[in-house]
Parts: sequence; C-alpha cells; structure tokens
Amino acid sequence: MRVWKEVAKGAFASEALRIVSEGMSPEDRRLASLLVYGALRRRSLWRNMVERRLKRPFKELKPVTRDGLIIGAAALMELRNFRPGPLYGGLSQCLKAEGAEDQVPILVAVLKRIEREGAQFLERLSRSSDMRDLALYHGLPAWAANLFRDQMGTQRARELVRLLGMRRYTSFFVDPSRRASALEAMGRGGIRSWEGGLDCSIRTCSYGFPPEVPGYGDGTLTPMSESSMWIVKWASALWRGGPVLDMCSGRGLKGAALLTLLKDVELECWDKSFGRTRAAQGDLERRSLGGRGVVRCGDALELEPLSEPSLVMLDAPCSGSGTWGRHPEGKWRVAPEDLEALSSLQVRLLERACGLIPKGGRVIYSTCSLFREENERVVGDVLSRNPQVVEEPIGAEGRLFVRGRPFGTYIWPGLPWVDGFYCAVLYRRG
Repeated sequence: MRVWKEVAKGAFASEALRIVSEGMSPEDRRLASLLVYGALRRRSLWRNMVERRLKRPFKELKPVTRDGLIIGAAALMELRNFRPGPLYGGLSQCLKAEGAEDQVPILVAVLKRIEREGAQFLERLSRSSDMRDLALYHGLPAWAANLFRDQMGTQRARELVRLLGMRRYTSFFVDPSRRASALEAMGRGGIRSWEGGLDCSIRTCSYGFPPEVPGYGDGTLTPMSESSMWIVKWASALWRGGPVLDMCSGRGLKGAALLTLLKDVELECWDKSFGRTRAAQGDLERRSLGGRGVVRCGDALELEPLSEPSLVMLDAPCSGSGTWGRHPEGKWRVAPEDLEALSSLQVRLLERACGLIPKGGRVIYSTCSLFREENERVVGDVLSRNPQVVEEPIGAEGRLFVRGRPFGTYIWPGLPWVDGFYCAVLYRRG
C-alpha cells in the first residue's frame, strides 16, 4: 500500500519497491512486487470489477479504501497461493490505521463477491472478440488499443495488446567477455539465469532485486531490457571512430553499455534532469567507466557538444507505450492528446541531432514507443526538410523485428525480456 501511494505521486514502481522494501526478507519483497505489479498491469480491470459490485460511486470512497480494493482484487485474481483471510486482515489494518475503519465492511464485502464471481467474469472477457473487452482484460487503455488497431490492423493489434499485458522478467547487460563467469556467480547465489538473445545479455525468470544479485555491486551486471541492448549493439556497429553524443541519456544505461562494448570511444551524455544525470554519473563510477564519459545537465535543444560527434544516439522522450508491460504505471499517465506534443518535441530533437553531425555522420533515433506518431512520422518529417540526410537500413532480421512503414525498424515485445522499441538510422551524405 505504501508503494502504491508513491506510484500515485509519480514514482516508478521499481524505485518505490526498492526504497519501501528495504530490510524485508526476499520472500516478502517478492510478494510485495507481485501485488504491486499485478495491480498496476491491469488496474482498469480491477477497478471495473470493483465498481460493478459497489453500491456507491467509487470516487466517494476514501483513498485508502480505493487502493485496498484494487490491490485486493488483483491479489484474489492473480495470486493462486495467497489465502484470502490474511489478505482481508492486512487490508483492514491499513484502513483502520488511516481512519477508514467505517469502510472495512465495504472492502470485505466487495472482495468476497469478487472472490466468488471474479473468475467467471475474467473467463467471459478473455473469450470476447470486442477490442474494448480485450483491452480491459489485458489492462491496456482503450484509446491505445483502438489506435494500434487503426495503425496496424485488427489482428496485429490484438496480438500487441496481449503481449503488452504479459508479465516481464529481468535481463542484465554484461561485458561479453565476462558473461560466463557472471552466470557461474549467479548460479552460486541461487539465481536461475541463462544466456540471452545477445552476447551481452543474461536472462532471469524473476523481477529480481538488483543490489542482491552477485555482480551488480562491482558493475559486472546492469538491469537492462534486451531491446535497449539491441540499440546499443547497432550503435556500436555504426561507429566509425570519433566522439559519440548520447543526447537524451536519462540514467545513462545505453551510453555506459556502449563504453563497455567500445573500449576506445569518447562519450558525452546530456539530460535535462539533475537527478538522472547524477544517477548516470554514479552508474559510470559503479562500472569503473567514470574516466571515459562526460555527463552534462542541460536542455538538448540548447547545449553545445564539447567535440563534434560522429555519432549521435537520440533516445527521445516518448509515451513509453512499448514498455508498458515492464513499467505499467506509465500507461495510466499518458493520454491520447499527449502524443501531439511528444511528436513535436521529437521532431525538434531529431532535427537538432542531424544538425550536430558532420558529413558522413550518423544519428540513431530510438523510442520505446509503438505509436507511428512518435516514430515513422517523426523521421519522415525530418527527412522531408533535410534533403542532405537519408535513412540507412539497419538490416535486422528475425521474428522480433518489423520494418516500419516506410522508415525504421520496430522491435516487437514478443518475449518477457524484450520491450517494444523503434529505431531508425539517419546518415548525412558526404
């Protein structure tokens, strides 16, 4: 319940879990993680089930009661080995602690009805052919499901809705030369792990708590989706020497991974957030890369690079729709009207990136979005106004890669370690 409150204030669930669960046993931390992510992934579904069984408007309930009902519904429907008695008792204690003792009977009555009737309701939803029912069942905003259908057709959109509702697991980035020893150390630590889809990836079958994983503290392992790793691998293949600029670096995960793969590269990272740049610097130090990367805080539309970059990595701010399976809190914070503003910013950033590179330089543009407004339309807009810049095909092959229409390549979120991403490479002639 404490994590849920922090998420409501704008925190990422993963960060809130790390802070709130400090000192918990691994078993309790895993249970807290299952409850939080189970509730977030299909929040709209749990609220729908609760509202159907309430005799008063949901909004009239006290905030702690609303939270308890959603988490309780998720626990009853998702956790097969969690007994209802302790669940009702724990949630009732939370309500009493916040002065909502008078609403305990409402909470218990509604959850008992869900316990009796919920499975049949979910079964009916899962068999429905209606896109709204499918979106509700898998926990996707209806507007997003409809937009996917309009952009890629009904069959493809139905598949994507299902995949974005799939539970995600943790993969770790590792220096390819150290993967074998890292796997051995994880095995000795009781963590089931194996080689991922790239030579720098290790997969696990859990969410994981990174500080407890052998190899995290000394910088050997870093949590990272394989989609992000693909972007870094493509960037390393494009590098022809010279400085690299990570233009919207965030916490610097891609830039640090590039430094690991390319031993001679000079890297400069930009981000507007002081907190993220501080985290990026800390991550470079943890991985013993601090002497090879410069992290600067500022607006990417205004900063000037310390050296002219031959390659710019632009992972632009976006809706995050491709990562909604891993960061489910994100899908409840985005509205369809936000896409226009995001697209406008992405165009400005990509034009700036193309203006920073010399002749023969490249920009690798990426988003963790699956909406065309943030991808092909952005690239097409920039190319139409810059005839000296052309697209360079990536050449990715396999079932996880889908060619954009007509620009770029999508990474399809078809595995628990792979998020939805988009990538396009732009080359300045000369």
